[in-house]
Amino acid sequence: MTIDEDIHLEPYDKHWADRFSNEHQTLIREIGPYTSAIEHFGSTSVPGMTAKPIIDILVGVENVLHTNEIIPKLTAMGYDDLGEAGIPGRLYLRKRGRHAYNVHIVLYRGDIWNHNIIIREYLRAHAVEAERYSEIKRRIVSQGTRTLLRYSDEKNAFVEQLLARAKVWMNGVQSE
Repeated sequence: MTIDEDIHLEPYDKHWADRFSNEHQTLIREIGPYTSAIEHFGSTSVPGMTAKPIIDILVGVENVLHTNEIIPKLTAMGYDDLGEAGIPGRLYLRKRGRHAYNVHIVLYRGDIWNHNIIIREYLRAHAVEAERYSEIKRRIVSQGTRTLLRYSDEKNAFVEQLLARAKVWMNGVQSE
């Protein structure tokens, strides 16, 4: 199985939060004892954003040995284990069906965890930035990009700039 897959974008759907909530309850039941936190992140977690209709779930662990318990439980739930999938320090699993989910297992409060949470909070607090990001994603797809890896590559520079702005904002918020 390859990480690359066909993608498309959809306007914000208020049901995305419900889909996360339902999957979150199942994840807590199945892997809760091995996790420090489970969060909804990515564009489906930001009201108003255009997104791939895939719920991204961040699973934070204190100890990487817990992944030995988590991975078999997730695969039993229908998730495909794709390993690090090009991002060291992250284990990536996905489930496709009536609804689509990605689980990203990372070190709780490590860089990957923190960066994703900071971006989410920044976009939730800055609707103009969320719309700007949505527009960039729509433009990438309108120019013919239809696969995950190419889509991710084409928006990477913007995401890096977004993270830099989000870090400055978060530092200002925390110093208040």
